[in-house]
Amino acid sequence: MRLTRQYFTVKDVVWDDSTKYEDGLLSINEQDLQNIVNSIAKSVGNIRFDIVKPGENKRIIHALDAIQPMWKVEGAGRCYSGFFSRPSTVGDGVTNILNGFAVIESAPLPWDSTSASSGLLYPRDAIIDMIGPASGMSPFSDTMNLVMSYDLIEGKSSQEYDNDIRLCALKVSEFLAKLTADKTPGYSEEFCIDDVNPSLPNVILVWQCQNQGVYANTYLYGHSIDNLVPTVLHPNEMLDGCIVSGNYVWPAFKVPTYLHVNHPILLELYRKHGSELNLKGVVFSRSHNPTNWHKERSANFCAKLAEYLKAEGLIMAWEGGGNAAVDGMLTIQAAERKGIKATAITFEFGGKDGTEGDLLVDHVPEADAIVSGGSIEKEI
Repeated sequence: MRLTRQYFTVKDVVWDDSTKYEDGLLSINEQDLQNIVNSIAKSVGNIRFDIVKPGENKRIIHALDAIQPMWKVEGAGRCYSGFFSRPSTVGDGVTNILNGFAVIESAPLPWDSTSASSGLLYPRDAIIDMIGPASGMSPFSDTMNLVMSYDLIEGKSSQEYDNDIRLCALKVSEFLAKLTADKTPGYSEEFCIDDVNPSLPNVILVWQCQNQGVYANTYLYGHSIDNLVPTVLHPNEMLDGCIVSGNYVWPAFKVPTYLHVNHPILLELYRKHGSELNLKGVVFSRSHNPTNWHKERSANFCAKLAEYLKAEGLIMAWEGGGNAAVDGMLTIQAAERKGIKATAITFEFGGKDGTEGDLLVDHVPEADAIVSGGSIEKEI
């Protein structure tokens, strides 16, 4: 696979009589957006649209997901394949991206006995501050944002809310990205892992994502990954939108769709490909497996696929909390026992100053190379 991503930087966003993209200015006619969502939403009443820019004295509340607007120019399928198309494999050809711009979903999801399978899975609220000490906690304090605020129709199911919110945002994102179809990009990047240097180590990313039910799901080619057996993805598939987030449970842990598409670990591995390492692929799996038996099964699948890819090094990263950490540690153990060097990037517990109690939820002796993302109990 060879993917070219063409970037169209959004320098400003304004309301206008027509919707267009010209020289970094994204002009939006709100009625165009209303026409799109009115044809989709069945469980959602009014949808309000707000433009929120970096440096403004604003806070986005009830934040659920953030979408990177993309439009497939050349190649099979379409971006976010499986939702408005057949689940064609993506990752090849040319894709246009509205750079520095995000579509953000905002809705006060219901907190009742029908909205989650357990108390742990109730949707938690999340905020995005555009200024102030918490602004750096989210990448979206630095992006131009179109916020879609949903009024939910009373009496509908959580599944209906969840589905309509996602489809409306994906459709609006696609509509806006398509404005670049006949434009010249500011710059472009090519992504390909075909060319390798045999003297460099082969490295893979194991990416484990949450899937525990409505409001705590992840979607691969339009389908939730609840019964997913760990599988191999070409890195370009992720960059082209094969993974979509549906996880609104824990704001501290959840990974929005925008970051699946612009996965920072994956992009860094691509930058080092051919010079410091050979990127061999992504092993994608479900975290939060329900029992230890299921966790061991998943870990052994991940290690087997890593061995099949001839990986000498493995980077373990997961979405979620303590349950997911057990999945990750077992995967590290299974890989190390096959002679594959494994490291993990993880949060710590440790109280307000990072020194209290047990820092990790779980640990195996083989996990001897850990990168810390800091304590999640530190107050801001």
